[in-house]
Amino acid sequence: MLRVTDGVGCKLREENKMRYLMFLLCLIFANVANAMDCEKVPDCESLGYSTEDEPNCADNGYMFCPFNHDYKKCVQYNCAKLGFTEDDKTSWCGKIVKCKGNEKFTACKALCEVGDVYYADGTCGYAEEYDDSLGKIPVGVVFWVTDNGRHGKVINLKNLTRKSKDSAFDPANPYNGDTPLHWGYLGYDVPNLINYNESNTLEKLKEHDPDLYDGKGNTAKILAADKPKCDYDLKTDEYYRHCIPQAAQAAHDFYPPNVEPNDPIVGRGKWYLPAYGEVLDIYGYDNSQITELTGLTGRKGDNKIVINGTLAALKSKGIVSELEYLEYLYSSSEYDADYAWSMNMAAGHRSTYYKGSTPVVRVCLEF
Repeated sequence: MLRVTDGVGCKLREENKMRYLMFLLCLIFANVANAMDCEKVPDCESLGYSTEDEPNCADNGYMFCPFNHDYKKCVQYNCAKLGFTEDDKTSWCGKIVKCKGNEKFTACKALCEVGDVYYADGTCGYAEEYDDSLGKIPVGVVFWVTDNGRHGKVINLKNLTRKSKDSAFDPANPYNGDTPLHWGYLGYDVPNLINYNESNTLEKLKEHDPDLYDGKGNTAKILAADKPKCDYDLKTDEYYRHCIPQAAQAAHDFYPPNVEPNDPIVGRGKWYLPAYGEVLDIYGYDNSQITELTGLTGRKGDNKIVINGTLAALKSKGIVSELEYLEYLYSSSEYDADYAWSMNMAAGHRSTYYKGSTPVVRVCLEF
């Protein structure tokens, strides 16, 4: 093998070094050019990361943003800091929930919450946990609670209907017809039932006057009233408009499908036509923000969203239910002899409605 020992070999090695350096420079400039064409690195904050600590995050419970490790988000919470404990609560708690971070930790929640399914046995539960194999019968959705969920109010699952305009409401088939119900008693001012009009309603709404939330009492007063003289033939549409309080009577006679009529918890006589304030509660209202007798001021719609979510979940599990509501919902509160208060459940608009018309009738129950 020939060894190059003179200066020619050194000169060749120098030229090779130059070629190598030029090659490296070309690679560097090519990579810079490619980098200039790359997309911008994602913003960690827009991806849900933060530089702030979360007080309820467990030790080592953070995940760091891959683009900037100063940003992080909690993926596992500290159950103890969130109020969960490992105590056995089965002997005294009616509604136990598990901590998602560690299911050994549990907490006792309110017995019933807004949006819960209400069952025929008087218990409440989350719609997503409903299982027909357990034998529990859903009859309504909770829309108001008090006393840590021990007491509250429920709205039934579907609009009450009848077969036709010349037929009565059939409590054995409350949902199977095509025709809505009248309020009834058109032209008759029900004795002992408060008329809410321009002179008193606005302030009473702001003050949460108890009578505005007493649909059960209203229904009893309507049914106890002496019936007006009425010349219309039985089983005609005019008879149901003028001669009887059809909506209140249907509310009283209602019992849910798959439940016995005389059921002591949810049977006949336990349900009522909601009062005006209760209709506002079903939709979701801030009464302090109401500035006119009719209209939209004060509307929130938060309760309706929660209730509709439960109704949709039940429907997906095969339970007969109907979302609230693209129509006006009757209340048991009178405006005068010809009109009762109602709520448009699509937009949250408060107004009066003609007693001879056929808005939606839904009924309520107290527990």
